Amino acid sequence: MTKALILSEHDLDAWEERFRAGEVPAPLPYGVDALADLGWTLTGSRRSAAPRWKRWRDAVEHRAGFPVERAVRGIGEARRSDVVLALLEQQGAAAAGLRRAKVPPYGSTPLVVWSCWLADDIRLADPAQRQRLKRRFDGADLITHLSRHETEIFTDLGISEDRLFPVTYGVSHEFYVPGDGPRDVELLAVGQDRGRDYGTLFDAVRGTDLVLDVVCKPENLADLAVPDNVRVHGVVPLTAYRALLQRAQVVVVPTRDLAYPTGSSVALESASSGACVAVTGTRAMRDFFTDGVDSRLVDEGDADGWREVLTELRSDAEQRRRLGAAARTSVATTFNARHMWTELADVMRERGLV
Repeated sequence: MTKALILSEHDLDAWEERFRAGEVPAPLPYGVDALADLGWTLTGSRRSAAPRWKRWRDAVEHRAGFPVERAVRGIGEARRSDVVLALLEQQGAAAAGLRRAKVPPYGSTPLVVWSCWLADDIRLADPAQRQRLKRRFDGADLITHLSRHETEIFTDLGISEDRLFPVTYGVSHEFYVPGDGPRDVELLAVGQDRGRDYGTLFDAVRGTDLVLDVVCKPENLADLAVPDNVRVHGVVPLTAYRALLQRAQVVVVPTRDLAYPTGSSVALESASSGACVAVTGTRAMRDFFTDGVDSRLVDEGDADGWREVLTELRSDAEQRRRLGAAARTSVATTFNARHMWTELADVMRERGLV
């Protein structure tokens, strides 16, 4: 039986409680509980609420520039574990430094870093910062990333390909399911990460009779003129978000072409919910979707293209149904968390890490 220490910003016990309360989509963050279904034993590391510890933690982590406490407080579990799995890259930085320095027990325990934004951070960094990022993760035995297009960014930095793996990203397909009610939301756009391109989407619907509902943080729309036919909802609870996906005729995911697959979570959760999905056809998003098969793809920054596709989809219920059904099948068979963690477990075994 494989035992893994999970380094996460979230307390695993508290996360399970939130899952039982319906506040999160899976028993553990990012659906890593799928490893437990494979026979793995998963443990976590808690943060301390003691004021003295908090003062020390805040000072050290501010100086370091990344979280330290969970790696330090997880030393006992790391000693009893076969592998340390960091979710996400920031949580793996301290463990990577300890492993590189051969500090027990991290020095003798393989470290896998499940990363999301690291490649894009490397791409945007100046030369000095790029080298700092490389040194920071030199101790990681395996760095996963969410798009095969990111591999070259890592190898250009000098990280060997045998320490990399482009994992097949997936979402919680047993939580995001089609609903029983009507799809009465015409167009829905959701998302608040740095890759969203609401400006192009607003240009596409401005002056039309299309009705667009947007769920995001206010700062996502800063300096943008919101058209009269756009309804902005702010941030909503998870249950309300899932209900909106189940009600949406079309979920629109306009993004920029970044290194990581920005917009993929919302797009795949929408697909899992059986909605018709229209996305920007970035390199990363084309790993998940095929135009005319399980989605509609629009070129980056193409407001006219968005207007044409959204107008067409509104008037073609059969196309929406066909694309939504195919998208649901794609997630249920491939782009789901269970598939992702099973794939990564196999890779860890093949590479001798567990």
